[in-house]
Amino acid sequence: MHSLNPSKGTAAPRAELAQPPAGLSEDPDARTGEPRRPTVLNYLHSSIAIPLIYLYTIVMGSLSLLLSLADRRGRKQHWCAQVWCRLIARTAGARVRVDGAQHIRPDTSYVFLSTHQSYMDIPAMLGYLPAQLRIAAKKSLFRIPFMGWHLTRAGHIPIDRGSTQNAVASMQRAADYLTDGVCAFVFPEGTRSRDGYLHRFKKGGFKLAMQARAPIIPVTIIGSRQVLPPDEMVFRPGPIEMYVDAPIPTAGLADDDLEQLMQTVYDAMAKRFKEKAKR
Repeated sequence: MHSLNPSKGTAAPRAELAQPPAGLSEDPDARTGEPRRPTVLNYLHSSIAIPLIYLYTIVMGSLSLLLSLADRRGRKQHWCAQVWCRLIARTAGARVRVDGAQHIRPDTSYVFLSTHQSYMDIPAMLGYLPAQLRIAAKKSLFRIPFMGWHLTRAGHIPIDRGSTQNAVASMQRAADYLTDGVCAFVFPEGTRSRDGYLHRFKKGGFKLAMQARAPIIPVTIIGSRQVLPPDEMVFRPGPIEMYVDAPIPTAGLADDDLEQLMQTVYDAMAKRFKEKAKR
């Protein structure tokens, strides 16, 4: 273990980080396999599943808003989101398995950073990770009627991506959410990978974790792209595997450590992709 000398006080513990070259180094072998072509049965299944998912959304969204009147911390709303996501996963035919859940302590706040290759990643994470998860989402989503009301009342975390000054203030407010076991989850690639490769990360989720002094947990999701490929609405039932790696401490890290931290998380996810490809 290494230590830093913060501007105040004594040295603080910090994570063991990979030593990368300048900038985040991508791994050309870190990718998932191509989805199979849909069958006639897949189209029939999806024609029934999609209306059911809309129904679940209306029912559980309305219940969540109702429960928010008595719970501004969002714990009851998280229960609604968890039930909603499990219903979606089961209706889509996704068989979700979590490996490494023992790394998650219920009273500890984390920032979960996850790979992102499908809309099915959110049902997998919210439905099956044993943690009080809140989405760190761009502030504009909180202004959308109904969706914005739910995000606000459920305790989700608005991130202002405007000016640097607003972004810094937004990050400080977001860090204040992460207490008493409430966790944030962020897709560090910023958008879904449409080619199956693990792409470069954006810095926001890492800065949030460092600001909150919250450990980062890398989550690698494999199989979601095969169940629902990007830009498609036809389900192919199959397994989704979520690999939860050990927490990476951020307490005591400084801005100079950011690239090393990003590389450490990237390498953990890339390793999972390559291990799966060898099987």
